[in-house]
Amino acid sequence: MLPPRQTILETLNQRGALPLDEIARAVRRSPLATRYHVGLLVAEGLLVAEDVARRACVGRPQTLYALAEDAHAQLPKEYAWFAAQLLEEITRARGERETRALLRRIGRRLAESAAPRRNARIETRLDRAVDFLCGRGYAAQREKSEGGLALHIHNCPYRHIARSWRAACELDLALIGELTHASLKMTSCIARQDARCAFIVRAATR
Repeated sequence: MLPPRQTILETLNQRGALPLDEIARAVRRSPLATRYHVGLLVAEGLLVAEDVARRACVGRPQTLYALAEDAHAQLPKEYAWFAAQLLEEITRARGERETRALLRRIGRRLAESAAPRRNARIETRLDRAVDFLCGRGYAAQREKSEGGLALHIHNCPYRHIARSWRAACELDLALIGELTHASLKMTSCIARQDARCAFIVRAATR
């Protein structure tokens, strides 16, 4: 997001609903420029406008601008810091082995709503996994490899956590394994400073 719009959002988050002239003074922009950026934020659904009667004044109501609920997603967040602290505390309390087991259980549970039938073709299962992962920010692709099929993941939604806590990868291994009902071999990993996570995918032996 452009800095002026981010500044407007942060100002309204701190001060609450404001009229246009006060927003302009707070962000040190001209009223015309401020009106332009505020208009874009309203159009994007990040701000809401409300006309209110002026106190002790007869005339047109005053328009106040406030954050819409969706705007809070644009404000600074520290999810990675919070998750890392949580993982650290769980590991201290339960040990690394149990933490890894917990993450695997979470991965399998996340896959329950999307896992295809076990008797579906492996290509179908892998395509379903790709769709599920892409919907959650993984930027996944199905590829061909010398070993048959491969799954490439170009974005790790929690890469900063995984690079500090490799145990976090257990969640993805369990998630992808449950989605594909396949045997997985990881050949590269973003948490190991590789450019992507890559898996060779083979039909599980019965």
